[in-house]
Amino acid sequence: MTTPAPPPPPVPGGAGQTITVNKDNVLEVRKVILMAADEAKQKLQELQPSLIVYAPASDDISNTSASVWTANLVGNPDSHFARLQQYVDNVVGLGRQLEEAAKQYGYTDDDIAASFNMQQRQM
Repeated sequence: MTTPAPPPPPVPGGAGQTITVNKDNVLEVRKVILMAADEAKQKLQELQPSLIVYAPASDDISNTSASVWTANLVGNPDSHFARLQQYVDNVVGLGRQLEEAAKQYGYTDDDIAASFNMQQRQM
């Protein structure tokens, strides 16, 4: 048994769908995106154990139900947990794209790394 398909993505151009990036804000946007991804990844790792469903009794129905629920929540490749991890991975990918944009704007690898590390410590 697999989990049902997720709802469709938001309509392009809707609220939160557009980020304007330029030379002046590319490093800040990248920092915000990567910090959000790091925080989400950490929260997911902390949440993962609580998604395991334990059988309330030792009968076959309880054991099977717990196993199926656990698989749907955290065990299957298409589980809710896996989908959330994929979303976070996509956000990290956006951070990588912003890094490439920063390089195109003329920032060096050192500039990019320093902006994230320096600003991260300030928060």
